[in-house]
Amino acid sequence: MMTPRQRAMAALKHRLPDVIPAYVRNVIDWEQHAIYFGVTTLGELMERLGNTIISFTPAYVYTEPPDLPIEHSPGMPLIWGIPEDMILTYTDSKPRPLADAETVADIEAYDWPLASDSAWDFTGMRKRLQKDNTHARMSPSWTPVFSQLCELFGMERAMVNLHVNRPVIEAALAHLDKFYTKFYDHLLDICGDQLEIFGLGDDFADNRGLLLRPDMWRDLFKPLYAKWLGMAKARGLVTLMHCCGVITEVLPDLIDSGLDAWQTVQTHLPGQEAERIKAEYGKHLAFVGAIDTTNILGFASPKEVRKHVRKQIHALGREGGYICAPDHTIMAEVPSENLAAMYEAIAEFRELDYTLL
Repeated sequence: MMTPRQRAMAALKHRLPDVIPAYVRNVIDWEQHAIYFGVTTLGELMERLGNTIISFTPAYVYTEPPDLPIEHSPGMPLIWGIPEDMILTYTDSKPRPLADAETVADIEAYDWPLASDSAWDFTGMRKRLQKDNTHARMSPSWTPVFSQLCELFGMERAMVNLHVNRPVIEAALAHLDKFYTKFYDHLLDICGDQLEIFGLGDDFADNRGLLLRPDMWRDLFKPLYAKWLGMAKARGLVTLMHCCGVITEVLPDLIDSGLDAWQTVQTHLPGQEAERIKAEYGKHLAFVGAIDTTNILGFASPKEVRKHVRKQIHALGREGGYICAPDHTIMAEVPSENLAAMYEAIAEFRELDYTLL
């Protein structure tokens, strides 16, 4: 019988594991589900649901305690000068840090965060990694670039600047490039041999397609992703990227850049049907996600959830290459019965003959 780590890595390397692996990412108000399942901590809930991957991130020594709790999908802490109540929002009701930046000099004057090894507890992260002998261990899985521009400038201002004030965007990207490159360099030097998966995370698409022209994406963002994916590939790590929305227009670019696995995989969106993406990209890309949180998980019956899970596994699990998980955050309105139905259906797939896939 495989361990959760072996199960996840087999799937990511396009081999059939003994059981379809499960991934637990973001569960809003997880405490209500913990009560239903009879557990008390987030870690216990993740174990009960059959989670096979855990993300680790180093503590930022200036603001965080070194002994961080288990998180669903840890990313950067509050280091970018963005008010805490505006993190991960799209509101511009309050001034963003770079909302009034009009020149490169304005960008250079900003107090950019440090990526030096003295600012991050990479040694503490290594110790926490060494304690986990069960799961596939992944580096921080939300490390945005495009989304970070939107948080720094405000989404409207960032989008306008991409077209009418490109120098300030390029100057900001240079700082993000410098930060992440140094951060990843330290992380891989100190923790790389304790990781199985290198995570990236960015959102640059909506439910209809990319939020910017493909040529602009390839010019400004692809080189950065390719650099960081290449750093991880050089260490022998499997690479995974979180990205919501319809991104099929640039999936070949990401594959060429060294991407091994794509997570969220929203197959209810146009052009991303499960059978289609498996046929077009399945030989080169593993899929993590694909259980519809928009239309199914919060609204269907447990029986319908089980049927949907089995359908997605049949479509995406052929010859390996699939880790079954929600395709987005599990919101508070999702009934615990449906959460149980989803993860039980994943675990039950061990009883099927994989030759039927």
